[in-house]
Amino acid sequence: MTIKDIKGLKYPDEYVIKYFFKERLFEKKGKVLEFGCSNGNNLSLYYQYDYDVQGVDISKDNIANANYNFENIYQSEGSFEFNCEDMMSFVQTNKNLEVDIFTIPNVISYISKEDFIKFLELSVENKIFKKGAKFFLRTRTIKDYRYGLGKKVSKDSYLMQNDITGEEGALCTCYQEYELIDILRKYLNLSNFSINHLDNQNCQNGETILNSDIAIWGQIE
Repeated sequence: MTIKDIKGLKYPDEYVIKYFFKERLFEKKGKVLEFGCSNGNNLSLYYQYDYDVQGVDISKDNIANANYNFENIYQSEGSFEFNCEDMMSFVQTNKNLEVDIFTIPNVISYISKEDFIKFLELSVENKIFKKGAKFFLRTRTIKDYRYGLGKKVSKDSYLMQNDITGEEGALCTCYQEYELIDILRKYLNLSNFSINHLDNQNCQNGETILNSDIAIWGQIE
């Protein structure tokens, strides 16, 4: 098997890679849970270092691709499980997972800020992660091209009506740094965190747009 045989995204997110190696997670093992896992491209990094991984995504095609890739391409002493489910319903119906690493890259921009807070509250209440678990998040900032486009539905949240990015009809919620830090401190008691701003130009459908993200990682107390 080669990279050509992987179904869906070929590589982990660049900041998932940086987080993994800067935090020396390659020296450890445990269980990782990712929401918005797509075809398992991010989890493949953990898995190939023998972590037990679990992914949640609402797309049946993504979950099918993830299962194919992990069954046929990646090799590991760890285990894998992929769930085709909405992230909110998952944390409502699952309890006591107590994972070691809790990750939500590139997904909370598609839900409201109120739902994000509710998601965190349920995750704590149902012991989705253990005390002292590591945490990773990546999402969009208010500098992003998508900010302000479409119909405003709440503060910094817009229903996309422009298909340049292929997200027409999707909710786009953007955050400021202080706002995210306040939320994560309040609901996760996040400590020892690192903040990374990621701005880059991206050509989509013949137009050059600005992608502006923030990546935050730390420890849940």
